[in-house]
Amino acid sequence: MKNNTNAKENVKRPLSRSITVSCIIFILLLCAVLGVVTYLNYKRTLYQRYEAYISDILRYVDRHIDDDDLANCVKTLKRSEKYDELERFMDGVREDFDIHYLYILTPQNFGGKWNIMSVISAETYYDRHIDTEGNLYLGWVSDDEYDEPTVRKLYRIMNQHPRSIAFFEEKTDWGLDYTGAISLYDSEKNPYAVLALDVDITIISKLIYGHTIENFIYIILLGAVFTFAFLWWSHRAVTSPIRLLEQCVSNFAKKSHGQRNIGELEFDMPKLSEKNEVYSLAVTMSQMADDMRDYVTGILKAEKVADQMSELANRDSLTGIRNKTAYDREIKRMEYELATSEPVAFGIAMIDLNFLKRINDTYGHEQGNFAIKKLCMLVCKTFTHSPVFRIGGDEFVVILRGSDYEHVEELTAEFKRKISISSADETLEPWEKVSAAIGIAFYDKSVDASVVNVFSRADQAMYECKKEMKAMRG
Repeated sequence: MKNNTNAKENVKRPLSRSITVSCIIFILLLCAVLGVVTYLNYKRTLYQRYEAYISDILRYVDRHIDDDDLANCVKTLKRSEKYDELERFMDGVREDFDIHYLYILTPQNFGGKWNIMSVISAETYYDRHIDTEGNLYLGWVSDDEYDEPTVRKLYRIMNQHPRSIAFFEEKTDWGLDYTGAISLYDSEKNPYAVLALDVDITIISKLIYGHTIENFIYIILLGAVFTFAFLWWSHRAVTSPIRLLEQCVSNFAKKSHGQRNIGELEFDMPKLSEKNEVYSLAVTMSQMADDMRDYVTGILKAEKVADQMSELANRDSLTGIRNKTAYDREIKRMEYELATSEPVAFGIAMIDLNFLKRINDTYGHEQGNFAIKKLCMLVCKTFTHSPVFRIGGDEFVVILRGSDYEHVEELTAEFKRKISISSADETLEPWEKVSAAIGIAFYDKSVDASVVNVFSRADQAMYECKKEMKAMRG
């Protein structure tokens, strides 16, 4: 189970966990978006009703204002008969309608100091005639009742063009108000005050929040149900089949690792109830495993044939040792080593069979082949730790390495001794009396630029040996 365990360890973010987290995040985002949208829509709907209600009252009051008279009262800070009538009218409007405050004021800015001057403040009958302590009068200036941002806002409303009703929320010590305000102009189109109306929306605001939370809870519950249903479905139709498929693939990989028996490379199909894309993928992987097994089988067969052909191409058909092709390949490899790394000590022995043409002409090619094979046997038995190559009809090359290189003198002497015994043995047939010349050269980096140089010196030494042997025969 090592491969399966490693596969699980490599999965840093399992699909089931990703789906679960994604569902939760999606539901939370959906709840947040729907909650905000519900809150804004509900708030906008209610505020639109309030705006229509406030607009009707403000325009109703505005039609009863004599702007020039009221502007003169603001300028002189003296009440007029029309001022008193307007005050009584506004008190009546406040009594008749569900209004928090109805008032006229003038925002002012003197030397960078912002304040509000009261013009008219509508009161109930009780506040106007019985408990009059908190009543506002014409010319009363507030220093701290309004903060600067609010005064600036009312100032902009008073001077805005075109003349229209502005709406805004205002948080006070008594709760939350929704305010509508419209500027007042005299006949010369000069702004002099702001007519405003406040509606207490504290309870409404709480209702909006309560309604939003209620909807949010419903959305959460529906989201939880959806998430549970989706996770159950995804587990049954997606993550569980994928996990089974993963286990089957891991088991196949484990079974395939180091497997020498191609017939054992069978992919076990997972048992899947849903015939979906995962099932199709499993079928495809099973087919791929079968194709892979057939492909590997074909490759192994091809490699075996190639090895056999390569072996035949590099083997001498008569002696069974490596041939000229193998020798040329070995020389190229040695040349590369000389050019790219520190060379290893080596030598080359060149061996040539004597009298091969005479044997072939006199006794036939079969006897000549016998002589070649006997010499090959003597060479291979003498230089047992070095590769031997037949590079021509009667020529052999030995690349001396290791212990053969270190004991080359003893081995050469032994080889010559065997040749001498064979040549002098009168009990042997002429083609059995093997005679050969040998020449040896060692790589010297100060002399040899390549392996070919060593071969040339060995070949020259062999011819010198052949001359000596011919001179000794007289």
